[in-house]
Amino acid sequence: MKAKRLVTPADVLLSAGVFVAFLPYVHGRGHPALPVILALLLSTVLLWRKRFPIPVLIVCLTLSAILGVLVRRSYPATPGDLVALYAVGRYCGRRLAFAAAIGTMLIGLAVSEISESIPSYTVQNLGVLGMVPLAVLAGAWVRTQRTYVIGAEERAERAEREQEEEARRRVIEERLRIARELHDIVGHALMSISVTSSVSARFVEDEPKAGREALETINAVSNSALGEIRRTLSLLRGVAEPLKRPGLGLDDLPNLIDQSRATGLPVTMHESGRRSEIPAIVGFTVYRIVQESLTNINRHAEKVTKVAVTLTFTPDSLDIAITNDGKPVELLERGAYGLGIQGMRERAAATGGRLTTTALPGGGFRVHARLPLKEARP
Repeated sequence: MKAKRLVTPADVLLSAGVFVAFLPYVHGRGHPALPVILALLLSTVLLWRKRFPIPVLIVCLTLSAILGVLVRRSYPATPGDLVALYAVGRYCGRRLAFAAAIGTMLIGLAVSEISESIPSYTVQNLGVLGMVPLAVLAGAWVRTQRTYVIGAEERAERAEREQEEEARRRVIEERLRIARELHDIVGHALMSISVTSSVSARFVEDEPKAGREALETINAVSNSALGEIRRTLSLLRGVAEPLKRPGLGLDDLPNLIDQSRATGLPVTMHESGRRSEIPAIVGFTVYRIVQESLTNINRHAEKVTKVAVTLTFTPDSLDIAITNDGKPVELLERGAYGLGIQGMRERAAATGGRLTTTALPGGGFRVHARLPLKEARP
């Protein structure tokens, strides 16, 4: 970053203009050389008015007093005084600028009354003194306008940054959502295919009919998974919104249960309560929670003899519980559930619900979620 210049070419031009404006002020008033030197010195001091506005004003008032005595002019009314007063209003706070204006007028009155060479203030020349607050007010007005413009620019930049951050956040959330979808779809499909194919290998020769049924299950599971993957990836092209218009729900649970049974998982499903109109996002969330839970049981549980999927409907909420009596492997005992459990929690939270997991005494694992029906978010 380049260092900011203390004196700019514009400052030099202004000081030169002030010196030229001094020439009529000091012309033909005796002591021709000294007033010109003082005017040049006063104009030079103005180069530092931005950095040291109050000291520059004090120096200018002092030099102007000497000039007033030499050329018998009203005080303070030199071009240098007005520029210094403007700088005080422009670069100082309101209180300091107000105090400087009052102090300058009092000094002007006092010097005019004390000095016999400087005209005293009368009704005719009070206008000279009136230029003091006008110069300060002009500087203060410019400062206020500049502050407003800078503030507006900063607000615009901040709004643009927030908009970009929001866009990045949405992109990240969308990527995580797609990753979660693919994790659920691919994980369940591959686990089902793996288990079914290992079983069907034993049936091909001894029980051809059971082998064909296993191969048909593999074909159905793979086709279903491919369809869901295509549908999920279409989100990248802006064609679909899986979470806003989900294609899976409660009515698809029987097929999911049948697929899991085909892999050898002893799954039963039970419903209680009166099923009312279920928001699509809730049905989709239930499907994914059950799907991921069954996949985790296949992956992380041993010696499973019973898996129970229970849906409990109330007027305000839907409770889902997936319980198994298998022996958990070390991964679950450590509580490191990975992306699957975390994804289920995020899905439940997206609808305003909550999901908990519990390791059961004596072995087994339970996943429970409560999803609101009346305030489910789309």
